[in-house]
Amino acid sequence: MSEQKQISHSARLATLDTTHPSGDPRFADLDRTMESYNFDPTSLIQILHAAQQMFGYLSADVLRYISTSLKLPISHVYGVVTFYHLFTMKPRGKHQIMVCRGTGCHVRGATQVLEALQKELGIREGETTKDGLLSLATARCIGACALAPAISVDDDVYGKLSPDKVKDLVKNDLKKYV
Repeated sequence: MSEQKQISHSARLATLDTTHPSGDPRFADLDRTMESYNFDPTSLIQILHAAQQMFGYLSADVLRYISTSLKLPISHVYGVVTFYHLFTMKPRGKHQIMVCRGTGCHVRGATQVLEALQKELGIREGETTKDGLLSLATARCIGACALAPAISVDDDVYGKLSPDKVKDLVKNDLKKYV
């Protein structure tokens, strides 16, 4: 006799609340969010932000669903998602490493810091470690110019970095994130 997984009553009801064929209850939450904005296309950024919070990233399926619900061309929705760096179409790691690419950081070696991080972590910019814990990205500026070159890991800022310091950072400081 096979063991059946029990689904809670509220989860079963949530699947009935969504018009998405998967029945994923997060789509019911997304429906309620879009409804709170009256399905107004000018609220696209707020809706995308809420969707990313719900799903962790913006998959092609989620983008099509939002596009259809707001009666917007998919090209418009995709254009907004790819324009703003805060949106991602790939699953991100539990912790975000953001390398500053601002002028001050660039002049003081941000490129070499990024290369060192890529080497130490075994991932490229825009990728996530195999364990799903760390993602590596760049930003135009993280607002820590006095500490250039600088990175942030979630809300923590590490500055005055060099490729040699990156090795120590990964070996020691980043342990608290893994």
